[in-house]
Amino acid sequence: MTASLSRFTALAFAATVSLAAFSAAADTYQPPASDTQAVTLAKSATEKKSNYAMKDSKYKVGHAEIFVSAPLKDVKEAVLDYAHYSEFIPKFQKSKVLKGKTGEVQEVFLQIPILHGAATIWAVESFAAPAADTKGEKVVGTMVKGNVEDLRTTWRYRAVDDKHSIVTVDIYIAPKIDAKEDLVTKEVEDACGDGVRAVKERAEAAAKKATK
Repeated sequence: MTASLSRFTALAFAATVSLAAFSAAADTYQPPASDTQAVTLAKSATEKKSNYAMKDSKYKVGHAEIFVSAPLKDVKEAVLDYAHYSEFIPKFQKSKVLKGKTGEVQEVFLQIPILHGAATIWAVESFAAPAADTKGEKVVGTMVKGNVEDLRTTWRYRAVDDKHSIVTVDIYIAPKIDAKEDLVTKEVEDACGDGVRAVKERAEAAAKKATK
């Protein structure tokens, strides 16, 4: 009995050590030093948000980028899953593909609350087919119609290596209602942050499921 218990204890200890070693390896992953963007984002362990000016507009473009511990194919699949945005991206109340097939031009109906719920915008946005963009791909969305002056979305995603990626999104909204510029800027920054975090979570869950 004692020998069996000792053997069980040894096996349990070995499993615990192996799991700890695996977790430590995952936690201490470092991208190539030459990839400064990946190094910075991996170290922060969260999204990086910012904004920049839009020519001939008082409203700014929101931007967010994040490091993803998943292969590029999983990131791309999440980005292109427009029909389910409302299920995994908090900012979206509704999302529905009106026409087009995945990987091609698609028209998508989107509904999003803004200004802390004081207003709701809707738009039909035409997302172009993925196109080559420097080290990865980009997907550009332009407004077809809606209750705002303009809505533009640009997703970019690239591989860091075969198990890690980076995804970014830029969103520009020009509301028809009179809204303070700083409030709109905060809204689009937060929407961008929600977007890349949601893609990260969905892609990493898919990658984890694939390894089981």
